[in-house]
Amino acid sequence: MKTIPMTALSALFLLSACFDTDKESTASPPPFGGADGDADDDGGGDADGGADDADDDDDGFTNSEEADAGTNPDYIYSHPYTGGYNVGFCDTPPVATGATATASVTYEGEINEWPTLSDGDVPNNMTFMDQHGEMVDLYSFCGKHVMILISAGWCGPCRSLAETVQALQDEYRDDGLQIIEMMTGDNSNGVPSQGFLESWADEYDFDDIPVLSIPVPTSYDAPQFLFDNDGYIPSVYHLNTKLEVVSADESVHDPGAWL
Repeated sequence: MKTIPMTALSALFLLSACFDTDKESTASPPPFGGADGDADDDGGGDADGGADDADDDDDGFTNSEEADAGTNPDYIYSHPYTGGYNVGFCDTPPVATGATATASVTYEGEINEWPTLSDGDVPNNMTFMDQHGEMVDLYSFCGKHVMILISAGWCGPCRSLAETVQALQDEYRDDGLQIIEMMTGDNSNGVPSQGFLESWADEYDFDDIPVLSIPVPTSYDAPQFLFDNDGYIPSVYHLNTKLEVVSADESVHDPGAWL
């Protein structure tokens, strides 16, 4: 059940400064195959990589470290995380469409509209801090079914949903599931600190689910609105192995239909 209205988020938006689009977290991804722009013809490459002590994709991990972790040394987003996440890779880069739909809510007599992802859309890469202090890329999970939750510490229904998701991750991990929880606010609706993210993960016994801190929104182009088409949280989105949206905020809490 979703019972938290957009009004709280709208009020936060109305009190915020102008949004600097040059600093948007949904900026276009870096090149595939390495930071220098060199890439394999297929954009992904052979998971065997090159020399063991080389770092073919310039992601900070050697080919041998990635082989040990089961990640792809030729795909810049595929690398180990402290959280032991179900990292994947794609042979070709996702082709981002961005948000093609528009959602709206009326607040204090004013209609507020924002771009939102809908079925078939592919989001740009997003990079946010997790409970371990590491920066996590959405595109690290290309090749997996991704279930994204938009939550906040002050949201009761979000807490109820959080109680259920590690069991889902355990059930479907081997089938290719990765659940991601994006936190838009702590218990006081402040920016979620690493300590808050850690406490959330501990409270709900998360073993391999990243809990990510989302910046306070300063416009309706903020990431949390991309994953919200009705003005209420928690929002739940499902992305397929190509990172295409297959369920947009339809309160589908079990990914089993796709796995």
